[in-house]
Amino acid sequence: MEEEPTVMNVTCHTGGCSVGGVTYTVDMYPNAELPTWRAECAQCGQPITDVVPASVS
Repeated sequence: MEEEPTVMNVTCHTGGCSVGGVTYTVDMYPNAELPTWRAECAQCGQPITDVVPASVS
């Protein structure tokens, strides 16, 4: 059975990025090694370090 994804909010803070400061909600799966959560900006290609669980309403 496939593991359920975790819903996370990710925000790129790379200077000059066209989506800098914009938060996206994405489904993520944990990595076996640290860091557990890894994301890369689809616009600038830089690693995103602002990865937090999404609030569930």
